[in-house]
Amino acid sequence: MIAFKILAAAVISTVLVILFGILLIVPIVATSTGTGATTGVLSITASDEAINDIPATLLPIYISAAAECEGLPWTVAAGIGKIESDHARFGGATINPDGQVLPPIIGIRLDGTNNTAIITDTDNGALDNDTLYDRAVGPFQFIPSSWALYGRDGNNDTIKDPHNVYDAIPAMVAHLCPHGSITNIEDAIFSYNRSTAYVADVLAWAGRYTGSAVAVPVAGYALPLPGITEALATRPHHTYPAWDAGVDVGTPTFAMVDGTVAVALSGQGVYDGGNTGRCGNTVIIDGIDSVRYTYCHLSAVSVAPGQTVTAGQQLGLTGGQPGAPGAGNTTGPHLHLSLRGQGRQLCPQPVLLSILRQTPINPHASPSTGCITGAPNINWDQWGVRDRAASPQQQ
Repeated sequence: MIAFKILAAAVISTVLVILFGILLIVPIVATSTGTGATTGVLSITASDEAINDIPATLLPIYISAAAECEGLPWTVAAGIGKIESDHARFGGATINPDGQVLPPIIGIRLDGTNNTAIITDTDNGALDNDTLYDRAVGPFQFIPSSWALYGRDGNNDTIKDPHNVYDAIPAMVAHLCPHGSITNIEDAIFSYNRSTAYVADVLAWAGRYTGSAVAVPVAGYALPLPGITEALATRPHHTYPAWDAGVDVGTPTFAMVDGTVAVALSGQGVYDGGNTGRCGNTVIIDGIDSVRYTYCHLSAVSVAPGQTVTAGQQLGLTGGQPGAPGAGNTTGPHLHLSLRGQGRQLCPQPVLLSILRQTPINPHASPSTGCITGAPNINWDQWGVRDRAASPQQQ
């Protein structure tokens, strides 16, 4: 894709700013059936800058379109929209109620001048009104040959129109995520516009738009971190039944079930069963399901011993930066999670996967083997795919 040169220059000096305030909750339903897709309602929050800067028409489209790609934050899609056309406002354009951007946003001729590539006409002028050379078109600046590959009919009117936001935003996500999932966000952005400065600018705006995101509790259970994918949920632990999630220091972590805080230590930490200091800052929850949940390597603890917590309530912030206070024994930033019930260590992965799939299992049904690096043998298809008449806590 080719962003407007002037607009790109105007934002090249932006810096990454992460805003954690919970300011907007947008309920969406993700209906994709691709790898890692989930069904159900998610609470998506945005920073005040996102609310003030992104047109109300576009925000839910960014969120729902990005949900079709595992691993793609909606804020990255919005960052691209900001860089490419200031969210369809470039040159005084506006968005009609039907999603049509008027006047149409059409870039300069790609004839080799003005530091452009030379791209001769590929659409007979149908999209860009130029029969000699191509031009980037629409609020996401597709060149016609790229639109031919990634164009979408997002509003089901039988027309794939790069000048309509309901079509253009899903097309932009398809370009970023042609296989339904991404593992490297920077590479995905670079594939959209092969410029490292462009990647930095998009990530800067994505950071400015970021709030917090958590899964709404389902049948009394919630995920311990925002943004968990199936690939992350099924990640094996290195030596024993547990789960490690490599996440940035300062990521909010949440109670998975209603319960009571048994341990909330800062500066020393314990591990369930001993090994004082290994776990760093630690929170242990005794769940109402008779499972003990241990969270390790926290950079901040926001609960106290004896306190009652509910599923989805924030317990603190992740840490694990080697050498930092409360990091414990760690080689890099991450959250360590272990589950123990009925006298045995439980594999957290099936529990996480079932919550992600919106059909939580009773954690006591989770195995104690098969989730260790080098010997993973759990059949992931069996977890969280069956309807259950009763709450897992009552089974």
